[in-house]
Amino acid sequence: MNESPAVRFLDLPPCPIEKAEVVILPLPFERTVSYGPGAATGPRAILEASRQIELFDEETEIDFDAGPRIHTAEAVEPGERSVEGYLEEVARRTSALRDRFVLSLGGEHTVTYGAARGLAHSLRDLTIVQIDAHADLIDALDAKRWSHGTVMRRLWEEGCRIVSIGVRSLSREEFDLARKGDRIRVFFAHRLDEEWDEAVQLVRALEGPVYLSLDVDGLDPSVLPSTGTPQPGGLFWKQATAILEATARAPKARLIGADIVEYVASPNPPGSDLAAAKLATRLLAYRESARRAPLPRPNAGA
Repeated sequence: MNESPAVRFLDLPPCPIEKAEVVILPLPFERTVSYGPGAATGPRAILEASRQIELFDEETEIDFDAGPRIHTAEAVEPGERSVEGYLEEVARRTSALRDRFVLSLGGEHTVTYGAARGLAHSLRDLTIVQIDAHADLIDALDAKRWSHGTVMRRLWEEGCRIVSIGVRSLSREEFDLARKGDRIRVFFAHRLDEEWDEAVQLVRALEGPVYLSLDVDGLDPSVLPSTGTPQPGGLFWKQATAILEATARAPKARLIGADIVEYVASPNPPGSDLAAAKLATRLLAYRESARRAPLPRPNAGA
């Protein structure tokens, strides 16, 4: 997996994959989008915008020029692959990176299946923390079993535990499945104020391998509108970053990977590109800070 010659995350100097602690993996896949197009443009826009972000993170006091060592990989291009074929390729690429932290940049939400499957030794042991406006638990969307709207259903079927935060759009089928409570806990947006402490405490109490999936439509459009299916009533910046921090700092959990998906490049940069890149940077800062000082510390939260 070679260093991308065009754009490196944070515009950092090249880092050989052999020496990297973190790998940024662009996944510009867009095949099953059912409303606004453009998710394939997200990875490149996030990488471009990241070059405008300071290497010093004031909240965690992490200096990215001093670590972690970050390798920006070449994008996994869709080519003529089917959806299943693309996910197989993503799983193959990420399985070779299990000794590193992989932050994937989508692309539609379907890519989460391939990345999580490749990084996890067993999906039955994995917890997915999902920030999303949608549950993504339907069995088929537009007659497709493999879709951005079915990705969490496929992962759940293979044994994953799902913790979803910010959901405010789902079918009756998904609602009934989530209500059964079998390895699924959904924190709906309309009840998030009253359930906020429970959500953060649940994430902090996770154990074992954890994968974080951040669909940017989980955030309120006033914070980040540039996505294919924006929904009002989402998480604000401090809420979203509080979940990132709680996931990264969960003392009994091991964060094996993460993704930021469903981002659509702003037509007139900087637009939302910087906000999406800042989410990626802040997640890596929380993870690095937790690695250096693993004791959890509070975030301002909601």
